[in-house]
Amino acid sequence: MTEVTRPLVCVIVLNYNGREHLVYCLPSILSTEYQPLRIVVVDNASCDGSVAYIRQAFPSVTVLESPINRGWSGGNNLGIAHARRIGAEYVILANNDIRVDGRWVSAAVSVAQQDPRIGIVGFRILEPRGTDLDAGFTRAVAERPGLHISEPRWVDGMAMFIRMSVFDEIGLIDEGFFAYAEDNDFERRAREAGYRVVATNVPIWHRGQATFGRTPLRAAALQVRNNLRLSLKHDGPRGMAHQLIRHFAKGCLPFVKIDRTDPAARRLRPSNIVVNLAILLYAILWNVWHLPATLRRRREDLRRAERARLAGDELRAGRELAFDLVAL
Repeated sequence: MTEVTRPLVCVIVLNYNGREHLVYCLPSILSTEYQPLRIVVVDNASCDGSVAYIRQAFPSVTVLESPINRGWSGGNNLGIAHARRIGAEYVILANNDIRVDGRWVSAAVSVAQQDPRIGIVGFRILEPRGTDLDAGFTRAVAERPGLHISEPRWVDGMAMFIRMSVFDEIGLIDEGFFAYAEDNDFERRAREAGYRVVATNVPIWHRGQATFGRTPLRAAALQVRNNLRLSLKHDGPRGMAHQLIRHFAKGCLPFVKIDRTDPAARRLRPSNIVVNLAILLYAILWNVWHLPATLRRRREDLRRAERARLAGDELRAGRELAFDLVAL
């Protein structure tokens, strides 16, 4: 792949009052060993001087200011629309509390170029555990192992490489989630449309809970309600019942053990039994109130996925026919 033919990649960094994280995040991303690359920060109405800091310290970075906090989904959608306007073939959705291996973009492009049905590429996420804030990231970068890919159940949304055609076919991030579970929803929609979701072994360091760490009860409420909404969009009655039982057990039954080192698990049990039960009841009532809108979005997503699958099947059939004709 020559320099001239390399596809344009746009990195979208979402920020909300995260100036303390931008200090290490943006220099790390700017050290990326790939061109052509555009870096865009979408600021969700920060009030901590983030925008002024970016424009002064990183003039090569484009800043898109939202007048309101549109959450992870809405903020990223602003960035995706900008990436489409500038002709990017690939987009990376990045949290503002990550540090990256300089090879991350070139590795993801190399993987995606192998198969047009690879729609999403993830990375090896390293998060602080206890007193080990670096989580082995420096060592992992220095080792520079050979590139390997896998097909996990999920890839992490804090650093997600996405082919632009996926958005064209299945739509943008579902803004009904605001924050939490929207990355899982997008991956499931991509798979339903016939795309592959893979992960590389290139390391990314993720500090974790940069925004919602200051408001743990709100974070818990968003995660629980969105987990239930995710199930409503993609699971049958048995799956939804399983989610309700799971959230009740992990949030309200003290004898059920959870992994306290896992931020997602901690958000299911942020406080005492009474508070956790109140969060679960709020999540249930919120989803009942928004059920018509959720079901409309589910039908729309299913129609988009079906059209994408049919288009993919026709394209593959055409390629196979062309190959057969050449063979003759």
